[in-house]
Amino acid sequence: MNWFVIAACFIFVTCASVYSTDFFYNVDVSVTLFFEKLRLPFLTDVFLVITELGSLKFYLPLCLVIGLYFLFKRKIVGVIFLFVTLYSVRQLNYQLKEVFSRERPSFDAVYEASHYSFPSGHAMNSTAIYGFICFLLVFYIIKEHKKRMTAAVMTAVLVFLIGVSRMYLGVHYLTDVLAGWSVGFIWLVILSTIFAKIHQFIDKNRRY
Repeated sequence: MNWFVIAACFIFVTCASVYSTDFFYNVDVSVTLFFEKLRLPFLTDVFLVITELGSLKFYLPLCLVIGLYFLFKRKIVGVIFLFVTLYSVRQLNYQLKEVFSRERPSFDAVYEASHYSFPSGHAMNSTAIYGFICFLLVFYIIKEHKKRMTAAVMTAVLVFLIGVSRMYLGVHYLTDVLAGWSVGFIWLVILSTIFAKIHQFIDKNRRY
């Protein structure tokens, strides 16, 4: 896992350092125009639905339902950390956007998005939030290795599609999305590690 975190840090630092250079800006533009050429009415409708899965209006109710379920199961630490993840990753994304203040792509976007572009909030938030939901399910409920792998793959595919939807819809550059995935993953690892340590401490002290 440490190597994945190091790789994620490298990707974020690289994207943050080079997105304004001519070469990488041209790469970003090329990817944006590539997705514009792929647009079809049906695909646009699909990606509009997918991108909504990465918005607050969807994952907040989902977290409330999951939180109530784990609250019923008396998994209080899990519930607390779920909402800590939701709130903190959104705030972190907001602060990063303010620091970099990158304007959104000025091409043929499907709709107008607000705030700055770097890093992608949908990519970053969905990575941390859906990743932590998957982590809780594996930690508390799913015990079989194959089912754990299935849950992880399904989560990764969802997060990937949400990121791609942002480029397809023309509201983010490639480097925005890569940076969002990277920071979201780093934040997920940090919070899940803290959660596991606290849970371990609680379990250890229950024995005495």
